[in-house]
Amino acid sequence: MLDLRGCKKKRICLIDVDSSIPNLALMKLSTYFKKKKFKVDLIQLNYSGYPDKKKEETKIIDGKEYDKVFVSILFLPNKDAVKVINCKEVHCGGTGYNFRKKLPEKVEHLYPDYNLYAGNEYSIGYITRGCIRNCKFCFVRKKEGMLHIYASIKDFYNPKLPKIMLLDNNFLALPEEKCLEFLRQLKKTGKKITFKQGLDFRLLTENKIKALIDLNYDGEFIFAFDNPLDKPIIERNLKLWKRFVGNWKTKFYVLIGFESTLKQDLDRVYFLRKNKCLPYIMRHTNCYTSPNKPFYTDLASWCNQPGLFKNMPFKTFIDKRHATKERKMQTMKIIEDEGLKII
Repeated sequence: MLDLRGCKKKRICLIDVDSSIPNLALMKLSTYFKKKKFKVDLIQLNYSGYPDKKKEETKIIDGKEYDKVFVSILFLPNKDAVKVINCKEVHCGGTGYNFRKKLPEKVEHLYPDYNLYAGNEYSIGYITRGCIRNCKFCFVRKKEGMLHIYASIKDFYNPKLPKIMLLDNNFLALPEEKCLEFLRQLKKTGKKITFKQGLDFRLLTENKIKALIDLNYDGEFIFAFDNPLDKPIIERNLKLWKRFVGNWKTKFYVLIGFESTLKQDLDRVYFLRKNKCLPYIMRHTNCYTSPNKPFYTDLASWCNQPGLFKNMPFKTFIDKRHATKERKMQTMKIIEDEGLKII
């Protein structure tokens, strides 16, 4: 538990190490301290969370002007990316630092300070926390427990902002009537809506589909296709989904390199391309130390560029991608050794 008492300088520093969107925890801390008349400063480092990206030297931040410094780290590779000096109270948190560490209750449910991030267009929050599933690769169940309603839309909704971003991990697992009720409330705001996390495609029903597509949706609908064994139910629900949603308007996060073979990974990608859906490859950390890393890298590069994925076969992409014959042959040897068929 953080000790939020005893400040004298009335100045707080919030350090956002690697968030790709406005950091909700830091916005709530900002609200807390501004209510107590503190000056709040934000430092954004914009570090990458990918394990294979070149890491900068540890960032040294002088905290002598601050009573307290709060550091948010979302990705494990950045756990030691920052060192704060000359400040007696430095608090680190975030899933990349310690996924069990939580905000104090009196901060957790505060309205976010949207002024913290200049140019932000989104009201950001959770309706639900937790998940009904307990996937080996995911920490949500361990961190947040079983699925439960966490907040109402009004707890984070700002009518002055044009869009709403939901961070729920398994919103569609709500009982159907409750799920539909929240979707109707979102529609009534008149704002553009997006669910940032991949929705659970296995839990779709016709009523949920109609309510989702009735939203003023922002971007593609994004779902998850993490387990190759889910292909039959994905295929079944896709037939229902495609009755309402056109080609190339659906994206699936596809986890690769975790308890799946290269053939299973490639099969899911080809299945989505055949059905005119976009994959977004999520490489498990295993991929970065695997002897098959060249293949994983090429597959992600192809899939995660929609224009190329839709219009260029994978084999052609590999032929054109590499400046040297040696690098191309790394991937081709893996394909040959694994008996993969690429088209």
